[in-house]
Amino acid sequence: MRAEFIKIEDIEKFVNFVTTLNGKVFLKSGEIKVNAKSIIGSMYIVKEHPNNIIVEVEDPAEGEKVLEFLMQGSFLKNE
Repeated sequence: MRAEFIKIEDIEKFVNFVTTLNGKVFLKSGEIKVNAKSIIGSMYIVKEHPNNIIVEVEDPAEGEKVLEFLMQGSFLKNE
């Protein structure tokens, strides 16, 4: 799923949410892939590639939770 984070507070909310999950969550853009539970890594990838962020969740059940979180915060990018 593609996501778009406009404000630093958006990234912080996302990181705080995914840290509550047990499985691995990544933010990916091109060749760069970072642990989404890392605030520094998440801020870096969003700063460098703000328009091309893909959220990867290893656990399908947790993927549903992440999708719901992104939809509630309007962080999903329409394509």
